[in-house]
Amino acid sequence: MGERREYKYCGPEKQPPRVKNEAPLSPENAKSVIQTAWSIGRVHSGTHFKKRCRERKIDMLDVENVVRNGAVRGVPEYCPDYKNWKYRVAGFVDERQIEVVVALDPHEDYTDSPLAVLLTAYELKP
Repeated sequence: MGERREYKYCGPEKQPPRVKNEAPLSPENAKSVIQTAWSIGRVHSGTHFKKRCRERKIDMLDVENVVRNGAVRGVPEYCPDYKNWKYRVAGFVDERQIEVVVALDPHEDYTDSPLAVLLTAYELKP
């Protein structure tokens, strides 16, 4: 059979405290929390996100540019399945307007250790 893989935990020695964030954030606060998560490396990108980015020719540098320089637009959307809020971050990258949908894990401390989950990304057509 295949080789056996072993994984070693490389995260922080002390786990961040778990909290419960139930209310949506303002666009400004959401952007700040998403940027903090990006800066400290607490960003999760699942298979759906990666597949959509490949299909739409959006790479992680494009996503980073949108997260760092874009703006949260619209109103947050609540996801009852995952009990979190989703935010749309839009910005221009090489004359393309790209939007990234990001969910914030409501059980993580938004100040010290936020976790941003990248859900999908797409180009907005004029």
